[in-house]
Amino acid sequence: MVLQTFDVLILGGGPAGTCAALRLLSLGYRVALVERESFPRPQIGESLSPGIRNIFEYLHASHLLTRHNYLQQLPAKVIWETSTAQTISPQQRGPGIMVDRGLLDKDLLELAVDRGLHLFQPASLHGHGIMKDGKWWAHIRMDKAFHVLMATFLLDARGRDGTDHAHRITTAPPTLALWAYTPAQQMPNETLIEARDDGWTWGSPMPDQRFRIISFMNPVKIRPGAIADVFGQTLDKTQLFRSVIQNWQPRDIAACVVSNYVHAVPWDERYIRLGEAAFSLDPLSSSGVEKAMRFSLQAVIAVNTILQSGDEQLARWLYERKLIDAVVTHTRWTADYYARAWTNDHPFWKERATPFISDKNIHTNFHQTLYSSFTQTPVQKATSRKHGSYEEEDICRLWDEPVQLSPALTYQDWPCIVDDIVQIKKGIFHPNLEEGIAYLADVEISPLLINIPGNATLGGIIDEWSKITTYKGAASMALFLWEKDILIQRQC
Repeated sequence: MVLQTFDVLILGGGPAGTCAALRLLSLGYRVALVERESFPRPQIGESLSPGIRNIFEYLHASHLLTRHNYLQQLPAKVIWETSTAQTISPQQRGPGIMVDRGLLDKDLLELAVDRGLHLFQPASLHGHGIMKDGKWWAHIRMDKAFHVLMATFLLDARGRDGTDHAHRITTAPPTLALWAYTPAQQMPNETLIEARDDGWTWGSPMPDQRFRIISFMNPVKIRPGAIADVFGQTLDKTQLFRSVIQNWQPRDIAACVVSNYVHAVPWDERYIRLGEAAFSLDPLSSSGVEKAMRFSLQAVIAVNTILQSGDEQLARWLYERKLIDAVVTHTRWTADYYARAWTNDHPFWKERATPFISDKNIHTNFHQTLYSSFTQTPVQKATSRKHGSYEEEDICRLWDEPVQLSPALTYQDWPCIVDDIVQIKKGIFHPNLEEGIAYLADVEISPLLINIPGNATLGGIIDEWSKITTYKGAASMALFLWEKDILIQRQC
């Protein structure tokens, strides 16, 4: 056996693992990945949310989304907030994509190999890896040969297989999913979503000329041989899918229980969990792949911070904060969306219309921080304009306005991401901000505020700030601070 050394060893070749690999490779690290199955492996067709495009662009992988006749710009017909169908155009939905996950996973992994990834596939990991002298050691079997791999970090991206139920903190009631396919020509060329009394049903055409239908409901015991009857009954309760059962061929119907959770120990001695090894989302969001890849990018920043600066405490803070923010935000969003369904007075909907997170007997610091964040009253978002936009008439109207800093403004140390490394900067804090801010328009904001003169006007501030950024950026920053009451009218 030959020992091979790497900076990072990744377990699992799905989107979370390959996303991390691609970014780490671009930062110059030596990366290996172990995947137990051959690709393309059987995968359920996947609906990718519009935000996935930004991630693929960032990874220089956008060309992968145009392969294999993936379906784009699909309209949707939705029965949710009312009992009548609403049509949503592709422009209203955003540019989502319906892909063949098996082929997309294969393409991503091949792209990573082309960029320098050391791939072990199909290969099996013996045990869970051993931490020794600050390094992770893993014994791999591939092609009847054994390999010993050593790495500073071990990233677990094996999906739900990477979590054991004892360490799962549940974030929603379990849901039973039943799914099957029908020929695409029997259904409209659009995504269909419909709320039923006892659950909801989703359907969409797939790139392989089939139409996939999934029904979600509370878990029930189904007697052997009756799964087709139960599935057919759910479709018979709908408006958008009822026509299917007239020519229904009850075969190849599958079932699984969908659970939503977050791992109680997502970071342990540089063993870091990614994707569904760290957390899972309600299928209602249709953004699982996007969130998994986006979180992988945050985890890479944490890894890069340690490898570059050695500050593990700060890196772990970023990783856990991003994970908690994702879980809490999504859990609240999901509950709100379930509450909006026109059928929300039925048990299925009532159980899911209230944000939930388990307080079961898992005593970890991460669980305590997560539970504390979840039980806090969420900050109400201001209705003012978002940073990054402004109207010229506002600038003209306020140009000569005498301004000063709000007495409620404070300055504190705040972790920020600078050049893919977490650093401490001086952040600004104010009751109208959801959290600290250190940068606006890619400019560090606290030095600018500290140097505002006592006789300042809004126009004068914009002129001064335009010397270090664009006029548009300076105007956007100034108006954002004005609308947040951080810059306020000065009494002359």
